Amino acid sequence: MNDLGAGSLDSDDAVAATLNALNSSLAGRDLPAFMALFEDSDDIVLIGSDVGEVFKGRAAVAGFLNQLFALPFLFSFDMPEMTIRRDANMAWVFVDGEMVHAGADGATRRMPYRFAIVMVKRGSAWRWQLFNGAVPGAE
Repeated sequence: MNDLGAGSLDSDDAVAATLNALNSSLAGRDLPAFMALFEDSDDIVLIGSDVGEVFKGRAAVAGFLNQLFALPFLFSFDMPEMTIRRDANMAWVFVDGEMVHAGADGATRRMPYRFAIVMVKRGSAWRWQLFNGAVPGAE
């Protein structure tokens, strides 16, 4: 398991490192790496942008990821704007960026995507408790 957030426990970089780990786990369709982002308890929630995409607990989140990994394209997130706020044991992140779908044929589709993550510090690592993603409507 990766020690996400290694380095200074009080570093915004340690929190941001979990976002780099997100893209790495998605690129490799690596379910254990994705699940390692989250706290090791059943008190986790992943909310996607589509109707019915509310997954509570490790089994539900893993089941959803298995469905995503079965799709004929890879997911990633372009995260040019990231807001991080934290104290000693809790952090939240807001990202206003894009979701990227990369097909096996080389075609890439990009769409606006926003997400917020709530994290807790466990030992020397930041772990997610809540991921809430959304495709913004016309503004």
